[in-house]
Amino acid sequence: AGSLGNCRVTLQPAKHQKKQADAWELQPNSGVPGTHRIWVKTFGCAHNVSDGEYMMGQLQAYGYKLLPDAERNSAHLWLINSCTVKSPSQSALVSLITSGKAAGKALLVAGCVPQGDRKAAELKGLSLLGIGQIDRVVEAVESTLAGQQLVLLGRKRLPDLDLPKVRRNAHVEIVPLSTGCLGACTYCKTKHARGHLGSYRPEAIVSRVAAAAADPLVREIWLSSEDTGAYGRDIGTNIAELLQRCVAVLPAGGRTMLRLGMTNPPFILEHLDAVARVCRHNPALEQGVCSPSRFRI
Repeated sequence: AGSLGNCRVTLQPAKHQKKQADAWELQPNSGVPGTHRIWVKTFGCAHNVSDGEYMMGQLQAYGYKLLPDAERNSAHLWLINSCTVKSPSQSALVSLITSGKAAGKALLVAGCVPQGDRKAAELKGLSLLGIGQIDRVVEAVESTLAGQQLVLLGRKRLPDLDLPKVRRNAHVEIVPLSTGCLGACTYCKTKHARGHLGSYRPEAIVSRVAAAAADPLVREIWLSSEDTGAYGRDIGTNIAELLQRCVAVLPAGGRTMLRLGMTNPPFILEHLDAVARVCRHNPALEQGVCSPSRFRI
């Protein structure tokens, strides 16, 4: 302790200062935005994983503390990013909602389930965030924590690819190419959730790929969508042209692999020769096909 004029100054040990800082961090009701603890659970495909990573990035950038699965019980809010394609994922969603309500958690459900079926019984009374509204996740979380029900399911322009992101796997960057598809498969609920094809501009995709490739931790870049073969048909380009531009920004030496995600034969066949040429010159490119046929690349 000492004095400066009429002011008394008290110096506290660093250990005591740390205790005060920890105490302040654990007071989420202090009125300071972004002081709550959030647990994020994502189900489903690579595109949905990417959406979850973008939401986590925005929440962390705003100041929220993201918790691992083992600490979910100490979270103030559970953000569940849902998948509607497979019944086990939707059943797990219902189970989590039931558990969250029993534990008194604030609940925000995002992803394909609320987007495709907002009237589902398990969603009654909950805050809902659509697949095109992930750039408003902070607003949705704040409203939900305040005890309000906020429903954001309107369709609008695609969320920006340069939003903050927290990768679930530090070595894998997932870059969405588009949302929706051109199909009308009777067995698939994704069309109801993701809608008609909407492609990102190639400049935005290549910029994101280049930024990820410059990260020394990244070993794989996944180009993801509901149908990568249909990419660009709505904006006057195609998947082969995009691949050539993406490969051009990869680091020399093969440090980073490019993976082209799920496609359907009717659209990828149109560009098969061009895609094969890119693959032949770039062995670090991989392609997957979703189809009941035996078609493979």
